[in-house]
Amino acid sequence: MILNAASLTLLLLFTLSGLEALVITQEKTMSVKLAENIKVSCRTDASRDWALTWYQQKPGESPKFLLVDSTRASGLPSRFTYSGSGNQEYLHINGVQAEDEAVYYCACHGCVGSGTVLQFNKALIQKPQQAQKQT
Repeated sequence: MILNAASLTLLLLFTLSGLEALVITQEKTMSVKLAENIKVSCRTDASRDWALTWYQQKPGESPKFLLVDSTRASGLPSRFTYSGSGNQEYLHINGVQAEDEAVYYCACHGCVGSGTVLQFNKALIQKPQQAQKQT
């Protein structure tokens, strides 16, 4: 698994109970291999616990709810799980499949992360050059 060093941090929410700024941080991009076990991280800078919800968005589609705490989307494959608590959570995809290529967002009440683009390593496959016959 290759993670880009750059991560994107967004200022997303001011809570009315003290104007606390909540920042959610996610990796910008993850490059993975088919069947690999991966985890997408989501971190808030809040000192209190927030229930983080995970969404998946495929190109040309609306974001789709995946899970929050023990609540899972109907029909969500068992390879999608989560771990963590407090201000750090992870979305696990065990045995990532081609259809899992998407943007994954974590969110809390009134806020959303910048999203992590999950993409597969695209190895360049080149055919060996055919030996030319000399006449």
